[in-house]
Amino acid sequence: VRAGFGLHEIPKVKDLKVVRRISLVNNRFKEINGSPQCPKLTTLFLQDNRLLVNISGEFFRSMPRLVVLDLSWNVNLKVLPEQISELVSLRYLDLSDSSIGRLPVGLLKLKKLMHLNLESMLCLESVSGIDHLSNLKTLRLANLRMWLTMSLLEELERLENLEVLTIEIISSSALEQLLCSH
Repeated sequence: VRAGFGLHEIPKVKDLKVVRRISLVNNRFKEINGSPQCPKLTTLFLQDNRLLVNISGEFFRSMPRLVVLDLSWNVNLKVLPEQISELVSLRYLDLSDSSIGRLPVGLLKLKKLMHLNLESMLCLESVSGIDHLSNLKTLRLANLRMWLTMSLLEELERLENLEVLTIEIISSSALEQLLCSH
């Protein structure tokens, strides 16, 4: 098991500047660091890396065209770096089944984000501020350890483009509130 990993170490890739899609699924690295130059990268699959505990903030610095980022099933990943805000083209983000406890403030700066999957993030404390992601069409919140509250409902109501919402409802009054909202 290697302790660290950087995209510059991918075998057989001579120039990451031309790569558009990378899939690094189900590997054994513990951390991802460095600042790879990936100006054309649009899709990055990093799911199911169960030993992954850290992604450095520098890692996301040179991926201006990244549209899809899948970090699901990284069960030991507890923190997402603030520099995720530099992924200005990001439209799809999957953090499901990770151990992230707090969403970085930088996440709320991703104005193009349309699909956000936070399902089964059992350590997630809050999704406060989610209404800043005004272009969200899909928001998956099922199987969290938080429930639909009035403040969350108010934030969800401000997501005018929302088409798909998955959420657990534990009371009839919460269901009534949701059904009465637009």
